[in-house]
Amino acid sequence: MRFDTLLIANRGEIARRVIRTARAVGLRTVAVYSDADAAAPHVREADLAVRLGPAESVASYRNVQAILDACRRTGAQGVHPGYGFLSENADFAQAVADAGLVFVGPSARVIRLMGNKAQAKTTMQDAGVPTVPGAQGCRNDADLQAAAGRIGYPLILKAAAGGGGRGMRVVRSESELAPMFRLARSEALGAFGSDEIIIERAIEQARHIEIQVLCDEHGTCLHLGERDCSTQRRFQKVIEEAPSPAVDATLREAMGEVARKACAAIGYTGAGTLEFLLGADKSFYFMEMNTRLQVEHGVTELVTGLDLVEQQLRVAQGEPLAFSQSDVRMTGHAIELRLCAEDPAAGYLPQVGRVERWQAPPGIRTETALENGCEVSPHYDSMVAKLLAAAPSRAECIQKLRMACQRTVLLGIRTNLAFLERCLAHPVFLEGGMTTGFLAQQDMNDAYWRREPSAHALAAASLVLAGLAAPGTRSRQAGMSAPAALWLAPSFQTTATSLRGLGAAAREVRIAAQAGDGFEWTPTGEDSQGSAPIKLANLRADGDEIGFALDGLFRRLTWVQPGADSVWVQDGADAWRYQRVVRFDRAGDAGEDRLRLLAPMSGKAIALPVAVGDVVEPGETLLVMESMKMEMPLCATGAGRVARILVDVGAQLSAGQVLVELEAA
Repeated sequence: MRFDTLLIANRGEIARRVIRTARAVGLRTVAVYSDADAAAPHVREADLAVRLGPAESVASYRNVQAILDACRRTGAQGVHPGYGFLSENADFAQAVADAGLVFVGPSARVIRLMGNKAQAKTTMQDAGVPTVPGAQGCRNDADLQAAAGRIGYPLILKAAAGGGGRGMRVVRSESELAPMFRLARSEALGAFGSDEIIIERAIEQARHIEIQVLCDEHGTCLHLGERDCSTQRRFQKVIEEAPSPAVDATLREAMGEVARKACAAIGYTGAGTLEFLLGADKSFYFMEMNTRLQVEHGVTELVTGLDLVEQQLRVAQGEPLAFSQSDVRMTGHAIELRLCAEDPAAGYLPQVGRVERWQAPPGIRTETALENGCEVSPHYDSMVAKLLAAAPSRAECIQKLRMACQRTVLLGIRTNLAFLERCLAHPVFLEGGMTTGFLAQQDMNDAYWRREPSAHALAAASLVLAGLAAPGTRSRQAGMSAPAALWLAPSFQTTATSLRGLGAAAREVRIAAQAGDGFEWTPTGEDSQGSAPIKLANLRADGDEIGFALDGLFRRLTWVQPGADSVWVQDGADAWRYQRVVRFDRAGDAGEDRLRLLAPMSGKAIALPVAVGDVVEPGETLLVMESMKMEMPLCATGAGRVARILVDVGAQLSAGQVLVELEAA
């Protein structure tokens, strides 16, 4: 069935990506939105837009009837689900078809078949596809213990009804099995509406390789090569690339043929992905199939020259694929970085807040819905942008992306931008030796991953908060009649902490005018024992950029000042928030015998495993919260007795809110 109007049942950069291609092939586009997204870029860019509901949550975008009503109101005959939300919902695909519309994706039957990991695994086994040894259908402790005994440790628990790392846990010993099983079931139920868990042998030192497939309604099934998605944190992809450093032409053809065989066996149509684990011995095992476009589809586009959204649209309208397997070529190398609002040093804790300054890097493909002043909320995934680059070689591609990280501006929320740049520069990554355990083996508080602010960053914060970075400043001393002295402290979030020791130590800095046109800048330690004065000269301030020479080295940094007493400063890929603080004597702090658990961000309390009077040990879970589609256990930082619990299960939490108080042991 041909269509001329396409509704995109998604939001943000996903909707923008589909709109871009749909308009290029001559389709009229329809966006949908919640009240919170009324002014979002995807709404402005579509030809028409329809309000779904008031909620600032996934509920609006999962309202099937509201989406079908939007198709009726706008005359949309086709529906593209994007990725996420309803993209792998068989009931939605069936409802679209029942309404006489075209669903841009495989049939509801295939989505349902492959959407359940247990069913998918059985189907692939019947088709002769190699699978990871495991068990399914475990719903109680007896089944669990029996299955684990057969499989052996280490093993991995997975949500049968979904992916993305949610409901996924590695179990290394029998003592961990029951508590991990309960946590996996709870997270799976919350994320996918089903608590069914499958168990598989954990294949360690493995790579995560996925094969992109493209099939039409006329029996043609093609593979478009592989992507290496081994660089992961918490079972969620961080960096993807094509081709894989570990896959040669022979292995590529073998895995591709298995993928084509699997697609033919189930009657697949459209774009999809089969995900495999690749062992060190080059053996590979089917994990799951994604019956939709993947977040990382762009790297395949960059090395094949194909527009996968365009191919989806053509297949959905009954067209045969215009090329054969022998026409598919992978040229050069492409890498994608997932830029996320999260703090890697705090266990990749998601972050929320206002984006004060955003500027995409030049020279690469960037997909995002970020703009100055937008809010990153706790209701959606933490990924806020994708940075993609292509080059003739892998080494050139890495260097191109490293420079892109240093030229990206994102201030106002903490992100993983510097972490991504360090991933690219890590010897293991440079050599192409990443496995799925690579990042799990790293200490994010190590100096390599979390560097101290540079002297230029601290000096820039000093100049801004001392009022010396006004636009148009050119080495003027701005009428300074006396030295400026202020105390600055970098602001860090933390998951749980005592009243004492919050954040980082304050430092006193002094700025004094020198004879001529420069300054003398002196940073001190918390004990007021500082370094020698440093010459600061050639000050240039223009808009959100400040440049100056510190001890003869000139550098430019980006800054934004959200309030009179705080400033964000970005130096390369690193960014810090400095606050002007008043230094107090801590000797008389009240309540120093109490430990307080604070909410690290907005979210909801979903479990309270302790009660008033309980004695807890360091690391014991006090509360489980949910935010950005993830469950996060918040743990005690010291031993003590639970003195007060200040929230109930189901309560909405605000960042910094006191949740539990302990009497210190």
